[in-house]
Amino acid sequence: MDSFKIFFMADIHNSEIVFRRFLSIPKYYDVDVLILSGDLTGKAIIPIIDLGGERYQYTFKGKTEIIEGCERLKDALIELRNRGLYTHICTEDELEELKNKPDEVDKLFKKLISETIQEWVRSIEEIIPKEKDVILMPGNDDILEIDPIIQKSDRVIYPLNRLVELPLGYGMISMDYVNPTPWNTPRESEEKNLWKMLEEKTGLVDREWGKIICSFHPPPYNTKLDLAPKLDRNLRPVYSFGELEKENVGSKSVRRFFEKYNPLIGLHGHIHESPGYDKVGKTIVFNPGSEYSAGILKGVILELDRDGLKNWYRIG
Repeated sequence: MDSFKIFFMADIHNSEIVFRRFLSIPKYYDVDVLILSGDLTGKAIIPIIDLGGERYQYTFKGKTEIIEGCERLKDALIELRNRGLYTHICTEDELEELKNKPDEVDKLFKKLISETIQEWVRSIEEIIPKEKDVILMPGNDDILEIDPIIQKSDRVIYPLNRLVELPLGYGMISMDYVNPTPWNTPRESEEKNLWKMLEEKTGLVDREWGKIICSFHPPPYNTKLDLAPKLDRNLRPVYSFGELEKENVGSKSVRRFFEKYNPLIGLHGHIHESPGYDKVGKTIVFNPGSEYSAGILKGVILELDRDGLKNWYRIG
């Protein structure tokens, strides 16, 4: 092998159609390693109210839809799942009961998330050719309960807390946590703690940094990869003279880490609106971006030879 190719994508947030397109990547692109990086899971449950007589009702973005017949129900469930939403069929009384039991809602949410990740792991095991390496990594939006599901697979690689061996002597280290967000997600921490986490990962590295790829969910601060809409106190986008204001929201610790150690490549996600590439010191960094709710697969393919990054291009 003189060279190998990596396909990297992130932030699919439970979109079934995007995941299915990920599974088809080996059919259309000659890649050796596939990386599906956090955030893997969705953010909301849409209750489907069973009205009786094969009639159903749900409300999404303020619009109420009436479904008649099992076939129409099946289509609606697929459409919502493709948008990254979980669904739960229940009666109106059951829904009212759930509204008064937040612990039960949380339990249901975790159940739906776990079931989906189990389905995805099985699909990877059954569909992607065995000679391809598949790496599945959580991100800040993902509950901790999904990690054991990925770890149980003999086929799927769980990359956290280890050095993942790649072809031609390359290795990859990974981090799921991000710097604080307005959303209080499951995996975020202050920059000083992120720096400690990153420094601990240097103990995994047993080769020169020019052979290391870093799959860190947060992009480095002050790059083309970390520009997000600026929000006011009510978490609403800020506009100035009719233009949406943006600000850098990436991790200062990740930037500092790259400036100190100069790994070959940084692979990132987290900021959906900032696809592209940039450089921090000697490290070239990538963010494929995400349009999961529209069902669009966005990724980057990197080709490496023994001397480093030979070529790359974006998909989507």
